[in-house]
Formats: sequence, structure tokens, C-alpha cells
Amino acid sequence: MINGIFTASESMSILQNKIDNTSHNMANSNTSGFKRSIMVTQALVEHQRNDENLLHQDESQDTVGNYVQWDQGSLVQTENPFDMALEGEGFFEVETPDGVMLTRNGAFTLNSMGELVTLEGNHVLDSGGGRITLESKQLNISEAGHISVNNTDINQLGIVKINNKEALLRKGNNLFEVMPGQDPQMERQYQAKVKQGFIESSNVNIVDSMVEMIRFQRQFESNQKSVHSIDSTLEKAVNEIGTVR
Repeated sequence: MINGIFTASESMSILQNKIDNTSHNMANSNTSGFKRSIMVTQALVEHQRNDENLLHQDESQDTVGNYVQWDQGSLVQTENPFDMALEGEGFFEVETPDGVMLTRNGAFTLNSMGELVTLEGNHVLDSGGGRITLESKQLNISEAGHISVNNTDINQLGIVKINNKEALLRKGNNLFEVMPGQDPQMERQYQAKVKQGFIESSNVNIVDSMVEMIRFQRQFESNQKSVHSIDSTLEKAVNEIGTVR
């Protein structure tokens, strides 16, 4: 019975993490360029004999990891010249207080100094790793990421391709960074397909996420009932069966 409580409580802990992960996905269903997280678990089964030489089975569950689903989100037209979406592979490079990071969120704007920045104020970088300064709001972005003002090519967006996405770690504000000691197999000067006046929507399917949430909650409640049932049985065993009359 004690093992039953342990197994159920372990399952409840994992299910709570799954509920939190799904809630995070749902909360970002309208975040531009957001990529859905998938939590993966595994069951470990061990067969061994006890002190009475009887064969018994021990089963435990563990979280393998939290992975990012990199599927392309749909492109939504905004007609804002500072909105840029990447069709297919690629990441924008942005400068943050914690270093250079990557993002798929191309909702950009200009700050008071005429620099191209994210909505959080992080500087968008060019192909040489420098900041992008614009003297006019009348800009055109080619599919190759070239920035032109008044038909004059003035710069190029810093876009990179990451072939080993397992080397990326999700950070706040829809950013990713390369984990220390990992090789992202980065391709610079990557010829991505940029769509000006569009943003990439989140790849979270809100209906699927709601169904997933309901399933996890029901499984959690089922384990909760199992714990209460076992606890009630143990209480009777201690207080009633063990009573000497």
C-alpha cells in the first residue's frame, strides 16, 4: 500500500508539471513566433526478488526533458513595415543585456535613436553583428533580408540557421540562447526568406492544448482519489484491525 501512495504521488508530481507546461503554452498562444513546449516522460520498470525470493516489480516515472516543437506558425499579414516573419528556417539575432540571443518574433520597432529594436527594447543585429540604425521609416526588406531606404541598400538583417536546435535553451521574452559547451552548428549569412509586413503566429493549437489540459487534470484527480483510498484503507488497518478487544 505504501508503494501505491508513492507511485500515485510521483505520478501527480509529473502531471502537475505537465499541467504547468500546457498552461504556459496556452498563455502564449497569441505570442508572435512562440514555439510550443512538449514535456516527455518515461517509465522505468525493474524486476527483482524480495527477501522471500518472490519476484516483484518496481515501477517509477521520470521526466526525460522539455522539448521545443519547431513547426512553422502561420504567417499573419499586418502591413506594418517593421513586422518581419521568417518563412522556413532561421532566427533573428538580437542584442540583450545578457548577450546575443535568437528569436523568431519579428515584431520590431524603432527606438528614440532610430535603432531597430524588439518590443522589449533589445537591439536587432545586422549580418555583421552591429546595431541597425535607420534614418527613415520608409524602408523595404527584401526576402533575403536586405534593408533599403529610398531604393538604396543600406544594411542586411542578421539571420542565422541553427542545425542543432537541441543546443538552444529557451529564455524569457520569446528568446533562445546557445547552451554553454554546446555546438549549435550555426550557419551565418543564411539566406532565409523574410516576409515584411507579416508576423509569425504561435504554433500552439489552443483546442488541442485545452483537450490536453483536461486529460492531465483528470489523470491527476484519478491519482488523487487513489491516494485517498489507500490512506483510508491504512487508517482502518491501524485503528480497527489492529485494535485488541
